[in-house]
Amino acid sequence: MLRVGVRLQPATGRIGDYLADVIALEAAGADSVWLDATAAASAEPWVLLGAVAAVTHRMTLGLTVGVAAGWRGAVDALLRLTSGRVVVGLPPNRQVKALVDELKRSSRHSILLICAGRGEAEQVALLADGVILPGTQDEVLALRSKEGDFEIWVEVSVPVDKAAWVKMMAATESAEATGIIVPWDPRLIDLLRSAGEPDDRTDLLIATG
Repeated sequence: MLRVGVRLQPATGRIGDYLADVIALEAAGADSVWLDATAAASAEPWVLLGAVAAVTHRMTLGLTVGVAAGWRGAVDALLRLTSGRVVVGLPPNRQVKALVDELKRSSRHSILLICAGRGEAEQVALLADGVILPGTQDEVLALRSKEGDFEIWVEVSVPVDKAAWVKMMAATESAEATGIIVPWDPRLIDLLRSAGEPDDRTDLLIATG
């Protein structure tokens, strides 16, 4: 089954509302939430991830990081808070193989490489647990046919309505992608809910108490 990751925005309003949305996403079936932690000088992403870790139980916490070493201690702390529910997204670079090897020896989190397209993904896919790429279903199929068993995540925009969402999900799953990563949108909670339970609002009840 195709998995869904949600790329969160920085918290600009009430933190309680922000975390309520995260709880609702988990209840609706989201596989992971992602935050950008590339700014090593900023503590905000780490504080938010710690808060998200405290209010979730199943979802993986994904974080996009740079190649500097400053984030590794924070990742280790998140691993302890989440019992291992952490995945790191890294940009490929010249030292990526040595860096991934080092991380795999010292950490328990998954590592995905963030690629500009299929060509770059083909070069680095087998170095880590998988790749994230902005691509079409055709690119995913071509990449899957060339390589073996690794994760392929595709960055997509939120479709305009539920019919478009269902069509996109089916096409991406048929291309043998692991999952999609979409930007946060309030409509996602409804889009993620099971079509077989149209009147079940458990996700919102949990989020609002």
